Amino acid sequence: MRASTYIEFPARISRRETIIGASAGFSAFVLSLDGIPATQAGSSVVTRLDIVELAKNAAQLAKLEAALKEMQDRSASDPNDPSGWLVNARAHGEFCSIATTASDQIHFCWWFLPWHRAYLSVTERKLRQIASDDSLALPYWNWSSDRHIPAPYTQAGSSFAKAVRFTPTRAVQDGEVDYFPQNPSRKKLGVAALGAPLFQAASGGQIATSFGGIARPNTANRYGNNRLEGTPHGPIHVYVGGVNGQGDPGDMTDFETAGRDPIFFAHHANLDRLWEIWRQTPEHRQSEPQSADFLNKEFPFTWLDGNTIMVKVADVMDTQKLGYVYDSLSVFRPSSQAPIVSAQSAAAPLPPIAKETLTAPFSAQAAGPGVRKILEITDVEKPDRPMTVGVNIKPANAPANEAGENVGTFSAIRAGGEIAWPSRTLAFDITDAVDRYGGEKLTVELVPFRIQSAGTETYPPLRYGQMQIVTEER
Repeated sequence: MRASTYIEFPARISRRETIIGASAGFSAFVLSLDGIPATQAGSSVVTRLDIVELAKNAAQLAKLEAALKEMQDRSASDPNDPSGWLVNARAHGEFCSIATTASDQIHFCWWFLPWHRAYLSVTERKLRQIASDDSLALPYWNWSSDRHIPAPYTQAGSSFAKAVRFTPTRAVQDGEVDYFPQNPSRKKLGVAALGAPLFQAASGGQIATSFGGIARPNTANRYGNNRLEGTPHGPIHVYVGGVNGQGDPGDMTDFETAGRDPIFFAHHANLDRLWEIWRQTPEHRQSEPQSADFLNKEFPFTWLDGNTIMVKVADVMDTQKLGYVYDSLSVFRPSSQAPIVSAQSAAAPLPPIAKETLTAPFSAQAAGPGVRKILEITDVEKPDRPMTVGVNIKPANAPANEAGENVGTFSAIRAGGEIAWPSRTLAFDITDAVDRYGGEKLTVELVPFRIQSAGTETYPPLRYGQMQIVTEER
């Protein structure tokens, strides 16, 4: 069991109690990122490293750990200290642990990527200020190559490990990091979300296949996870946080507390790195919104002295201007030709929570290159607990114990006191499977992943309206 509770934070903070900017006695003076003084003259662009590489530099890792510990200690003495780790973590709870349709919610829309980039940058600069070292940079966790929590985040006594976690002992599975080794076209992407053609969704139906999501607000008031936000973002949150034997979530499994876990920032740094990888394709970069509604949006964050930092989307679109680059823009660690996957758990898979037999339609190729086949599950009811589910397909006459091919994964995370899927309609691209099995009967199984650190794990059947294969224009 990997459960650790080291820091004495108070009980979960309600939205009413959350401190933002000038509230609760904080100063009303507003700054921008440019208004934060450098701790050293001539500070330049820093390089965010793979945590495996950063760990090789013991002195630099120790500086980062010490700065983080100082913030954690300040929160332990005063939970409302604006220079403490808890106030820094509250920003995520305030803007993420609220209703999907709320105007301030930055998930489920085009604010997801820029807001998290701003949040990481502000946090990174806080750590530099406390350490008096402008060379410090947040690391990233390359979970495509490393399928367990990296060692620095599990060292007893380290500030990196101070979090509530019920991480299962198994390795992260391919489906959780959006890797499809059985599918040649998706395998070469490393993370299948990198195949999303456009940043912005023009309609509700495009949200799940867009890289950046839909505008907030939008006339249809329709929101949901973009392609990257759905997977791998959600499943890694659930994997790290997990749940205990009583069903209580770890920090990462609840958006209200996720920012308390230091690995949150390594996880989101890797997502931010994937955004940079996606942007290497000119057509992708050119599809990013240029409207004032997008670029002029400002996000508030509390600085160490209690002042409010306002960060504009236009100021985070170029990482070099923001002050950092990544050591690699390869999905897998460059020294690896394939993902580094630890031995899979010997535990038997959990039973499916839904199972249907469908007939694969004629090959999508026969209908032309602009058509793809989508497995659509409509009116999916909210679960009563956090979970991650794999979507597996196999021929209907395959042995019952055959796992089949994973074609997608989706997670339910606690947010705002409720647990919900990315959307009430879930969609998975199964074009390649249809090309292979056109005209045959297929068995579709929805199989939950083990996320408990200990105990017997069972899940009730998933309730939904309809499961069907539909045709969609690319």
